[in-house]
Amino acid sequence: MSQDMEQPTDLPTTPAGVVADVNGRLACLDEALWAAKTSEELVEAVAEAETLRAHLAGLEASMLAEIEARKVPKQELAWSSTAGWFTHLAGMKRGQGHRAVEQAPLLVGERTATHAALLAGRVSPEQAAIIVAAVEKLPLNPAVRAEGEQLLLEAASRLTATELHHAAKRLVLVVDPEKAERDAEKALDREDRAAHLHRHLSITEDGAGGVRLRGRGTVEDAAILKAAFLPLTKPEPAVDPDNPGNPEDPDCAALTDPRDHGARMWDALVATAQHALDTDLPPDCHGARPRVTVTTSLDVLRQQIDWATLGTTTSTTGASTAAPLGAVTDDGLELAPSVIRRLACDADIIPIALGGKGEVLDVGRTCRLVTPAIWRAVVCRDRHCAFPGCTRPPLMCHAHHITHWADGGHTNLENLVLLCGQHHRVIHHTPWQVRLNPHDGRPEFRPPPKRGHPPPDWIRSRPRRE
Repeated sequence: MSQDMEQPTDLPTTPAGVVADVNGRLACLDEALWAAKTSEELVEAVAEAETLRAHLAGLEASMLAEIEARKVPKQELAWSSTAGWFTHLAGMKRGQGHRAVEQAPLLVGERTATHAALLAGRVSPEQAAIIVAAVEKLPLNPAVRAEGEQLLLEAASRLTATELHHAAKRLVLVVDPEKAERDAEKALDREDRAAHLHRHLSITEDGAGGVRLRGRGTVEDAAILKAAFLPLTKPEPAVDPDNPGNPEDPDCAALTDPRDHGARMWDALVATAQHALDTDLPPDCHGARPRVTVTTSLDVLRQQIDWATLGTTTSTTGASTAAPLGAVTDDGLELAPSVIRRLACDADIIPIALGGKGEVLDVGRTCRLVTPAIWRAVVCRDRHCAFPGCTRPPLMCHAHHITHWADGGHTNLENLVLLCGQHHRVIHHTPWQVRLNPHDGRPEFRPPPKRGHPPPDWIRSRPRRE
């Protein structure tokens, strides 16, 4: 046999060799001039890198499961446990290493669909860990667990790990809704009590001429603080000090607000405190009661409260978008039912009731700006910025006219969608489109067309891989 026909002899034959070979091939990118690459090349490369990261995590889980089964670190490497060895090898935090070793056999032996999705790069390592942990909390019935796993795998194609974690907490609803609701309410109550007992606020000098605030409290406290602060954090345009000019002059150099969100929150805190001093409120006076907008089921509140005693009129239509396990504030904080009942005793609760008595939800062409009633209805329906993948709260959003008011569009619920400032500009200045689905009246969006691809479909959530 001639030398040209001989098979190469330098190909790696061991698992470590194959992985090392792949790692070596990637070295050609170490000195890549990324500034010379197109945006499309950069985005595609990051997507492929994430697929590779998931694939490696799936392979590592397979190897870890076998190493743990053989007890190699303990019996051959003089480690006290596989978790201790892996934590040291990977340079992880101790808890991360223990979780990885505990989940590897479950992922490889029982959650095979999740393992296959991880190897294929369809789920991230973080998502796979969430799915394994969530399914382990379900009843031992294999069919129930398989159904739960498939539900989460489908959701993982469009949700981040954080969003999937919240979805996983409600997975038990498909098994025992009543038990899930009872357990969730007890858990929220326990967390609320613990947070209240450990509440504190300290103001200390930072050693650099300033101060540092540090504290913690309950979700109820946060809802009140955010309700007071967020309206004061709206960015304010700045003016170029070298060219103050006339604000009405189009050539006047208007600048964006130089403060980041953290700086604006600090300024809002100071402004609120200054307002309290300026109004000279006595310490034992409530002053203005907190106004917190919540979306919840009317039945949750009626368990302990008679709405008639509060002089509030509402309707059960507001329950359709409520969170099943409690209440949700305008900025996404989840409150236990006991907390929202307590707030209702000493706050201006704004009931979200579509079409409630006296609520005008259509002002047609009579005015461009939405009324408070229409705004609350839009918030109730959309909950946050409706743009796929965005969860900015209503306080950071605008009510966008789908058909512009200047083009004959009406100011009513059927022509409005909740959009944050960033995505409001996207809809106005890019090919992205928005509409309300003709069947259920929910917002959906159409991405810009890509060259050489068929027209995109209308979507409500963005797939993680586009």
